[in-house]
Amino acid sequence: MDDMAITKTKKNLPPFKNWPKVAPQIMCATSASWAMLCAGLVRGWSSSAIPQLTVQNNETLYLEQEEAVWLTSMPPLCAIFGSVLIAFPMEMYGRRLTLATISIPYIVGFYLMGLSYYINSTILLFVGRIATGLMIGASMLPSQIYVSECSSPRVRGALGSFTSTFISIGILIAYIIGAVVEWHIMCFLIGSLPIVLGVTMMLMPETPPWLFSRNHETQAKDALHRLRGKYTNIEVEFQRIKTNASSQLNNSSYAKILTSGHLMKPLLITMALMFFQQSSGITAILFYSASVFQDAGSSLDRFLSSIIIGVVQVVFTGLSVLLVDRFGRRVLLMVSGVLMAVSLGGLSAFIYVKNAWEELSEVDKSTGEESFDISSLGWIPLLCLISFMIAYSIGFGAVPPLIMGEVFPLEYRHRLGTISSAFSLACTFIVVQTFPEMSASLGLSCVYGIYAAWSLVAVLFVAFFLPETKGKTLEEINEIFGQPSVNEITSSADKLDGSEEDSQVHDPKPNCKIDSI
Repeated sequence: MDDMAITKTKKNLPPFKNWPKVAPQIMCATSASWAMLCAGLVRGWSSSAIPQLTVQNNETLYLEQEEAVWLTSMPPLCAIFGSVLIAFPMEMYGRRLTLATISIPYIVGFYLMGLSYYINSTILLFVGRIATGLMIGASMLPSQIYVSECSSPRVRGALGSFTSTFISIGILIAYIIGAVVEWHIMCFLIGSLPIVLGVTMMLMPETPPWLFSRNHETQAKDALHRLRGKYTNIEVEFQRIKTNASSQLNNSSYAKILTSGHLMKPLLITMALMFFQQSSGITAILFYSASVFQDAGSSLDRFLSSIIIGVVQVVFTGLSVLLVDRFGRRVLLMVSGVLMAVSLGGLSAFIYVKNAWEELSEVDKSTGEESFDISSLGWIPLLCLISFMIAYSIGFGAVPPLIMGEVFPLEYRHRLGTISSAFSLACTFIVVQTFPEMSASLGLSCVYGIYAAWSLVAVLFVAFFLPETKGKTLEEINEIFGQPSVNEITSSADKLDGSEEDSQVHDPKPNCKIDSI
């Protein structure tokens, strides 16, 4: 079989077919994505804890409504600063060590929140919340970049979706634990999970591109061998990364971003995707999930409803791992946006009809006439939110962080990623902070209608402005936005051979067949 036939056959193979070659990359992606699981724990905590803290007759700390809103919205606000502060250590000390280190503030923050119950200190509760909020921002950029730089092109989409899957798992864990124990016990339980992040990351290799950027060529080659498998021929990929990294050293500055089209285009695209992700209202729904079900008129227990939503998000975010490299980024985002708009529009319509019907029922009571009990339709809000979560999980939940890790050039990856992450977190804070006030002034029906409208705008943006990055190397993606090719020969060789796990294997037995993924 000639080389072209082999290449064509390999492109039709499932991304995880050759387990020995892909397993090291899966282990790295899982370890790095554990940071996002910790971020999910922070997000899910408020849904279970805030209802307990705002009940006046509780036996624990009591928060006024304004304090509760600030405690809920504190993490995304602090995460803005966390995403900015993490850029320097990530570039100076590496992605691996940075991810291992951020496990410590996660543990300390959760434990401080738990201790606040025993010393009856609201201040200590806020201090712990601030610490964990900072780490949300510190987790986003290094975890996504670590996964992207460790993954080969054909599995990068699937592995890049791990971060979104793990944040969903973290939210679900917080929902489940919060439904069965008191909030302060939950702090100690979930505060122990970041230990896994610190331990596993110390066992993982550093990313080859970062090692090259620090002139550690031998270590970079060893790391690439660990990631691609012992008998895989890594020379083509090794030379490509080396050439690309060498040509981009010491050229980065924030001033150049504003004057370079190949930098501004991917930055604006990722910022737009992050805006549309948050303008769907997802963060408000997750942070206030228990209250959302109660206010929307659901007849199911609010904590049970939250757990159901969490399970749906985990399942379908995990499903996106299999879909993103099969159908591409654009298709998933457009399908996701349309379905989100339909789901939120349906929820908006139900709440509007429910409120109008309740007003008519009051009139009927005054006249003595019987009216239809709309509470029998309390399952509709849950159905709408489940369909919304499915739509969000397969597209706008998983794809924007993946694209952020793909489209930025190596020498600007930490700078552009910092700007994009900070903008995303700013949008998150605005949504969480304004949701209660908008609900009170405009009504839930109007708020969900606004979120639905933004989802439709997102579909148009993706259709007209987002290029497809499926199956492309990071260098090829940079060329889409106008960055000059580093080495035409290397690029041509890469297109012929594909990703390194698709390359021929140095088998000690010369008569054995070539093994492919």
